[in-house]
Amino acid sequence: MTTQRLMEMTLRKLDRPMDNGTVALYRERLLGYLNEAMLDLTAEFRPWRRDSLTVADGQADLSGLPCACLKVLGASVEGQRRLFYYGSSRKILRFPGMETGTVEITYRYQPALLTELGDEPQLPELWQGLLVEYAAARERSRFDAASQSAASLDLTLYREMKQRLKRGYSAPSLARFYNLY
Repeated sequence: MTTQRLMEMTLRKLDRPMDNGTVALYRERLLGYLNEAMLDLTAEFRPWRRDSLTVADGQADLSGLPCACLKVLGASVEGQRRLFYYGSSRKILRFPGMETGTVEITYRYQPALLTELGDEPQLPELWQGLLVEYAAARERSRFDAASQSAASLDLTLYREMKQRLKRGYSAPSLARFYNLY
């Protein structure tokens, strides 16, 4: 779902027109709210993904990943775990005993902030409705007491939806130590 669509859904929830002029009028504020919600969801859920990297000379550059890597959780080659350690910086992974090849990296990531109307949040589709709830609540909280009361209800709904999603969210197990020397 694009940023434009998220903004239109937020405006619909606020009972405001959804034409391009209205989107342009609210753009900066709604972008800020959507990004705040993304940061909140990232802190709460700690999203992760798996992507492949090429290993050359025993090391892989994490900047080649499609999302900003916060922490590497594991590495594997053809389903077999591989030992790794950070190289000269947090952007380089070293693989002892492996000169070249492709490795699958499991990592926590930070979604890129939304800046353009065509951007798509780097979050699971299921979470994107939460962005709309949060943005609508923040926009309503700017006005009179009646609007702030509605904003409080929206924020409560946001928190409840977040808790429901969290119960069904599975993150990679970090209860074991795999990468010991």
